[in-house]
Amino acid sequence: MKTALRLVALAAALSLGGAASAATIVNGSFELGTNPGSFTTLAAGSTAITGWTVGNTVGGIDYVGSYWQAAQGTRSIDLAGTGRGSIWQDVATEIGQRYVVSFFLAGNPDGGSNLKVAATSIAGSDVQADYFTVVPGVNTRTSMGWQRYEYAFTATAATSRLTFASANAENSPYGPALDNVSIAAVPEPATWGLMLTGFGLVGAGLRSRRTRTTVRFA
Repeated sequence: MKTALRLVALAAALSLGGAASAATIVNGSFELGTNPGSFTTLAAGSTAITGWTVGNTVGGIDYVGSYWQAAQGTRSIDLAGTGRGSIWQDVATEIGQRYVVSFFLAGNPDGGSNLKVAATSIAGSDVQADYFTVVPGVNTRTSMGWQRYEYAFTATAATSRLTFASANAENSPYGPALDNVSIAAVPEPATWGLMLTGFGLVGAGLRSRRTRTTVRFA
């Protein structure tokens, strides 16, 4: 039993040691920042959304409040303001560590039926295109139909710039909608194996302890 507990402690220590490779998205649900009211258009360079900067694009982005349903909380982003736009954040990462970014996409329903394309990227890694099709009568301001997507990358620098951009074919103000962004480090296989072994041994020890019977003789 003691040996099993030692293994679990070692696994926990390794897990905690890996905490240095963890990364955090600031204000991933866009709830912190200047009150957008219904929505407000932010130009290139704006830092009105806590933790984020509007990219150097002509269209800017729309910071959406009560205008439509958010995926989480009450605020979200339209990645097209007056035209295609982008938003970015610098994230502390560990070189060589694998990460997964998760986020939710929908589309501005005001432009009718349309394919929305969002481009996700980290400096030094491939750009990923994700698609969301707005269906009139199904995807509305009160029922956006948010869907979860993932983007995986291996960090090549101590600071990684995460960017989301509208990649719509047409340069319209009806862009892909973004919300609920988060990031997690992918554990190394060896760490997972050691943790599973430790917990398995603890379970076996507990079962052995439960089945132990004491017999008393008069």
